[in-house]
Amino acid sequence: MKNPIKGLIFDIKRYSIHDGEGIRTTVFFKGCPLRCLWCHNPESQRPHQEIMYYENRCIRCLTCKAVCKENAVEFIENKIEINTKKCTMCGKCWQNCPTNALEVVGRFYDVEELTEELLKDRVFFEDGGGITISGGEPFMQYEFLLALLKKLKQERVNIAIDTTGYTETKKLLSTIEFCDTYLYDLKVMDSKKHKRYTGVNNELILKNLEELDKNGGKTDIRIPIIPTINDDKENIKGTIEFLKKLKNIKSISLLPYHSMMVDKYKRLKMPFMLSNIRKPTDKQMEKLKEIFKNAGFNVNIGG
Repeated sequence: MKNPIKGLIFDIKRYSIHDGEGIRTTVFFKGCPLRCLWCHNPESQRPHQEIMYYENRCIRCLTCKAVCKENAVEFIENKIEINTKKCTMCGKCWQNCPTNALEVVGRFYDVEELTEELLKDRVFFEDGGGITISGGEPFMQYEFLLALLKKLKQERVNIAIDTTGYTETKKLLSTIEFCDTYLYDLKVMDSKKHKRYTGVNNELILKNLEELDKNGGKTDIRIPIIPTINDDKENIKGTIEFLKKLKNIKSISLLPYHSMMVDKYKRLKMPFMLSNIRKPTDKQMEKLKEIFKNAGFNVNIGG
């Protein structure tokens, strides 16, 4: 018998009210082709399991070092360091840590197992809620995503997909019959600037949004507002002009930048590049909301 396809999931968030309509359960796929400098979930980026280190929990007992047969655990300057070239992700270090200072990011599920877990919250979906598939970028695990969508649709639940739009067009369009709403990210309209801040150009993202709209895909456009990067008049004007060409936009969500995720970067030994950026003020967000509203869009602040 063929082994069932498995997906790598890094979180399941229950009772969410910011990931689509109603009360939702959001499942987060690991792996993303973008490297947005403001990424709020840096643990979502790499398409493999990794270890997160909570230095404040660590009592320096070195149990992790003692149980590691690969000698991948090192103790440097009073901190635990994981040598990723030696680590085989066997699990012994985090499983034996007495204070949970080491945690694995990412767990493998098959479709049946994940569906069962997500449907535990089904009673909360009755008033317009459902399941949101987020990431990372769900389309990086396309085969698993499609299998999960088919299974969930059989269960007659409302489905939303939160996507960067950076995937093969045919893969995106193949999910329309299963997806009720796409939470579609738009970040920066200028392609060179988009690549500077996200690591990729935006031509494919814009093309895919047009194709999705043309083929009847319903979208909630989600725009992260990053001061000094995409909140200028030129970018806002360009965004509005582009979106006015589309017919199936349900709403626009303006998502204010915040820096509450900085500790995650530290735990993953990843550099954080936007320490000089401050959260937009309520006044700034209301002003942007008014601009989009005056352009004829149904718009809100937050999810």
